[in-house]
Amino acid sequence: MTRRPLALLAAFAALSAVCATAAVAATRVSNATLTVIPSSVHRGKLVLVRGNAGACPVGDTVTVMSRAFVGTHRFAGVPAVFTKVRLHHRFHASTRIPAHKRPGRYGVTARCGGGNFGVVAHLVVLP
Repeated sequence: MTRRPLALLAAFAALSAVCATAAVAATRVSNATLTVIPSSVHRGKLVLVRGNAGACPVGDTVTVMSRAFVGTHRFAGVPAVFTKVRLHHRFHASTRIPAHKRPGRYGVTARCGGGNFGVVAHLVVLP
């Protein structure tokens, strides 16, 4: 094998790695934040989810998901709350934790524009 085909093969491998990294990065929404208030709540009570949607434009829909939420709406089989991106890329929504929800620690994630925020907030459900 000559040096030229090896150089082409190395260049192709490097380009493939760069493309794969870019694809992973594109699925995350940059500078996004997510907060649950309060971070511990008794079953049957309300929680507020809020944050910054990063690069998602004003008017887009933010999907906030957690197994702690009521199952009225779902995304990919997980209970979800939907809200809009507002001024300065902020969003907020409230939801009630079901009265029968098992006490424990639950993750809360969000996505917008086809990409995950890449952050996880936690909610502790108390009896």
